[in-house]
Amino acid sequence: MKIWKRKMGMVALTTIMIGTLLGGCSKENEAKEGNYESAALGKEITLQMMTFSHTNWPYKENWPIYKFLKEETGVSFKVQPVMSDYTTTMNLAISSGEIPDLMMVNSLNAANTHGASGAFVDYFEHLDQMPNYKKFLEEHPEVKAAILSPEGKNYFLPLYGLEQQSRRSWLYRDDIFKKHNLTPPTTYDELYTVAMKLKELYPDSFPIAVFNGLSPLINMAPGFNTNSGYYYDYDKEEWRYGPTEDNYKKMVEFMNKFYTEGLVAPDFMAHKRKQFNDLLLQNKAFIASDYIGIMDELPLVLGDKASEFSLDYMVPPVGTPDGKSQNVFAGLQSDGFSVAANSKERDRLLKYMDFLYSPEGIELATWGKEGETFTTENGVRKFNEDYKEFGDLRTKTGIATVGAHTVLDMTAYESMYSPKMQAAMKIVSDHETKPQPRLAYTNEENEVLSMVGETVKKFHEEQIAKFILGQKSMDEWDNYVSEVNKLGVQKVLEVHQSAYERTQKFLNEGN
Repeated sequence: MKIWKRKMGMVALTTIMIGTLLGGCSKENEAKEGNYESAALGKEITLQMMTFSHTNWPYKENWPIYKFLKEETGVSFKVQPVMSDYTTTMNLAISSGEIPDLMMVNSLNAANTHGASGAFVDYFEHLDQMPNYKKFLEEHPEVKAAILSPEGKNYFLPLYGLEQQSRRSWLYRDDIFKKHNLTPPTTYDELYTVAMKLKELYPDSFPIAVFNGLSPLINMAPGFNTNSGYYYDYDKEEWRYGPTEDNYKKMVEFMNKFYTEGLVAPDFMAHKRKQFNDLLLQNKAFIASDYIGIMDELPLVLGDKASEFSLDYMVPPVGTPDGKSQNVFAGLQSDGFSVAANSKERDRLLKYMDFLYSPEGIELATWGKEGETFTTENGVRKFNEDYKEFGDLRTKTGIATVGAHTVLDMTAYESMYSPKMQAAMKIVSDHETKPQPRLAYTNEENEVLSMVGETVKKFHEEQIAKFILGQKSMDEWDNYVSEVNKLGVQKVLEVHQSAYERTQKFLNEGN
């Protein structure tokens, strides 16, 4: 995906650009020295915002990033951070009518549902006030396709950039591989062979680390040229259901083989992140499928012993002749901003959000403020030494946390990555699937998805688990396919096809 490049112009030029982009406000508000953006937007105000609070970097009222944004825009927030069960908290706020001026919404469907009922602003009706956002959508049509409502409206301001850090990847303990002169596998047959060798060397180990139910199949599927759910086949230009395909069967056969031979933990489906991490950190797993960021994050857990542990990027293995050496790239984040339709400061807030899509806003949200979070030497920016790595920067400053940005230039954080992480980030995009369409569904379509779709999903997951665990013979595969199809797979495919065609129609009309 294309990343907006930060603009490093002189302060004078930046001032002129911001005045042009965000002008039109009353000239009677004279600029305060060093605070020209406040004058452009108006007097200082404090608004209400609800957002997530991540357990690794919980929200702090004194985070510098919000101070920097206030200095530039005159807008500050009284934040309601939510650590868990965000959906319930969000729905309660909306149903009570006490909607904060700005809130993070955790799915496009939620934004569209509440937006259609009148809770949120339709940004398409205010693009004249949001020139930077309008330009952003023009330059990123794939983003526009992912934020529409079934009626072609837009209640959801997308987040962009941070998804780069959460890419799914195959990783391996390169220190262990070097110690035993092993070669990273490129096929699933090689994966099986090297895992068996590791099992021989470390009898108490489960060489392949996977966790969280059947979710490992999501990232394995491209290697078998299939998908773990409903998907759009860009080559054939049609919607398909992966879990009934022959290639999916071959993937399940491999998982059954891994399970039977003790190459994955016997209770891997019940494992959560802690158990997954512990296997890798305790030399009980050596190959993993997870997000790429753990390459740098896991060693930090070991402290002084970090030098004894090393993860590196592994090119995704291929399982069938037509398989693709790819990881699943999900695309945009699922979270986005919604503005309350009844906010008394709606227009001011729209200008604030538009600023976050401007080159200056992206630069500020990405870097913070010179002299406080970064310095410039010989024209090169560098984050302060107080921030040892990306997570440390987020914890101490609030930069790159949910609520403090819309778009981030992820190239800014490359210097905080380890050399291996830097090398991996340069090639990871060469081994990724094209993101699946993110679609908007009507109430009738949502009913089919929630009733028929969930019935199909439950049956599929129960049966696939039994195949993997050996509770069901692979000879019964054809019967499983027949049964799951009878539950309504075709009806769900037709819903996706209809929503996809509608989205394409809106996009073509927009052109």
